[in-house]
Amino acid sequence: MLESGLNRIRSFDSQGLFLYYRAPMSEQAQDLYLPRAVEPRKLATAQAAFERSIRASDLPRLAELSLSIDKVDVKLQFDRNDQGRPELQGSIAACVQLECQRCLESMSLNIERDFLLGIVWDEAQANALPKHIEPWIVGEDETDLIEIVEEEILLNIPVVARHDEDCLNPDLLSVGEIDEEISEPKENPFSVLAGLKGKH
Repeated sequence: MLESGLNRIRSFDSQGLFLYYRAPMSEQAQDLYLPRAVEPRKLATAQAAFERSIRASDLPRLAELSLSIDKVDVKLQFDRNDQGRPELQGSIAACVQLECQRCLESMSLNIERDFLLGIVWDEAQANALPKHIEPWIVGEDETDLIEIVEEEILLNIPVVARHDEDCLNPDLLSVGEIDEEISEPKENPFSVLAGLKGKH
């Protein structure tokens, strides 16, 4: 399984012979990006870790909300806790370009997010998780790893994007009150995603 399509290389250290594997160049390029279809419980048993990027083309919902996606880098660690429950701990570093709703120009949004997901079978197990752990309901089949990461990013996208500083030219402003519908922040509709992770 592991040897298929890989180059086996023998090397020596002070303790003797050991083996390691190097992927061909075409596969090394693919290894720069996060895999999509995974079996989380097997990865947790293997204590698998990923430090990868995600292509903008693999994030359609984020792309729909942004002008462009500059980067999305993730660090993921699968493991089992002291009780044997599989978990996914991760951190996201992303930068996207949004349209400022004041000046209608592009603005950069840097996202730094850490998260901890408990991998469970059903809603009952999800409800039994400690409050600081988000549920990730996963069946026996492979599931979409990139989709769950995208949901974590969407939780950080503001409903009304604005520059931190005053970006309007006062000479262009008309006399009158600012529309309350624009000036008042609204509840982030993506907050409901936290309760919907288990449906993927």
